[in-house]
Amino acid sequence: MVVNTKPMLQKVQIFAQMIASAALLITLLINYRQVRLMSDQMLELRRSTTVQHILSLLSFIESDELRTTMNLVYTTLHKKHFSEWSEAERQSVSKLCASFSTAGTILQSGLVPIGPLLEGWEPGIRRCYQVLGPYIREMQKPENAGPSYWSGLDWLHDQIQSVNKEDRHKADRRFLSETSHLTGWIAKHHGGTHVI
Repeated sequence: MVVNTKPMLQKVQIFAQMIASAALLITLLINYRQVRLMSDQMLELRRSTTVQHILSLLSFIESDELRTTMNLVYTTLHKKHFSEWSEAERQSVSKLCASFSTAGTILQSGLVPIGPLLEGWEPGIRRCYQVLGPYIREMQKPENAGPSYWSGLDWLHDQIQSVNKEDRHKADRRFLSETSHLTGWIAKHHGGTHVI
């Protein structure tokens, strides 16, 4: 009696191929899940990095020294021409302008989203630029520091000027002395305030 092993061998081979195909499919599904998890982790990392950039920039700009200088601009310097400012007042104003220029340069780079920061800074920058504009233009003359001096501040002011008319009502709010204006933005765009 001759046993034909050929059909049995074909059945085993088909069964083995089905198992290999199923194993390959399971491996692909596992790899897909891992890629999705890594993608989600990268997105969360970007979000938390953005929040860190925002908070770092805020702590840089909202220091006590710069707030004191802004108060000086609002209460004293707006009443007199910059040629009448003392040397200490000029140094304070120069530091304020340099800080806003640095912030403008950082925002211009795209590392930090500009929207939530302008929302809080708009009134303060607008008022400071109004008072300090003649001094800024004087310093940007070629015989002084040149036209690129504090160009980040000019860019920042230009961004504020280009705010839509419907957003203008926000401009009359006073400059916020804390970061509370960012809480809603962070909650909306970054999954809650727990990252702060």
